[in-house]
Amino acid sequence: MQTMQSPVPVLTIKTNITMANDIITNHSGTAGNNAMVVMEPEQEVRSPFILGNTQEIGFTELGQMLTPVFSRDNVETISHNEAISTVADAVSTFFDGEEINSPVIRVSHELKLRNRFGAGKLVENLRPEDSDSYYQRMMAMIEIPSISGMINGSRCNLQICIVRNYADCNLLGNSSQKQVIKASIGFLNTVCTNMLCRSTDGCNLNIKVTNTADLYKYCIELFQSYNYKQHLEEMQNLKETVVNVSTLAQFLGRARMAAALPTNMKNELGLPEFILPEAQVNSMVRDYYTDENFGGFGKEITAWQFYMLLTNYKNNYIDVSLERSCNAYQCAKGIASAINHDDDTWNWFIQ
Repeated sequence: MQTMQSPVPVLTIKTNITMANDIITNHSGTAGNNAMVVMEPEQEVRSPFILGNTQEIGFTELGQMLTPVFSRDNVETISHNEAISTVADAVSTFFDGEEINSPVIRVSHELKLRNRFGAGKLVENLRPEDSDSYYQRMMAMIEIPSISGMINGSRCNLQICIVRNYADCNLLGNSSQKQVIKASIGFLNTVCTNMLCRSTDGCNLNIKVTNTADLYKYCIELFQSYNYKQHLEEMQNLKETVVNVSTLAQFLGRARMAAALPTNMKNELGLPEFILPEAQVNSMVRDYYTDENFGGFGKEITAWQFYMLLTNYKNNYIDVSLERSCNAYQCAKGIASAINHDDDTWNWFIQ
């Protein structure tokens, strides 16, 4: 059984975004009302931050769709809109005084259900009003342009992402169970809309809550633990490492081999976690020869270009996008450390 979810009020402020070259320090404060205060920038053409069988949807339209309930006690789950509103409220509180864009929402895996008007009808006789639906998976991105940095000519804006997948909930149970939500804070490369996340302090893939108050608390804790200046500095340092063609070719071959290695061999070799699919590795090869912004075109590249080529792949599904984004950063940083002989954790991939 499903119930309708009504959207929360949104206060939208149009503004022109200042293209600053230096990092702008963030602030913290306290929100004084219940409305979500957002900044809507001038319209610009951008590629989606994720594709992977997704489509963009507006906040209001999403709020008009069904909200699943727990079948044992008929209590609503936390809806996609409630999750987005809660995270946006935490963002506006913690980053008080900053320019905050409206959430960009993408959804996938629409599940359709017949209502009482469509009961007993043949499929070909169904009318639009005979059925309702909801999206199983949702990913929302909130961008903060006033906190940014320039890396090798690419402007990177602070961003917060939230991922919700109803498949992580046992809808046949009752409302006392924890609902899993994923959240991350990192940067968005505005040149290619690549998501730049790191797992050490900028990602929580296992937020388990029963209400939005707990979700708000976990988001604030995530923002407090994240050191965006250190993250920017680490990405800046990637420019100083050169990845020659031979090393890149060795990595590409080893990356394909890693996916086929038995678990016991991985343990014997002491390999780090590498969860990027072969399709993402293949995309990296193509972009190396074709990407105008980060391609090497047969020549050596920097570890920053290596990282951008690795994150150019936009066809990951919503439910694994944050994990793979974090893993791509670990990989790029690890390969750079291996080349510089600072750490041998990722040596196997370039030997």
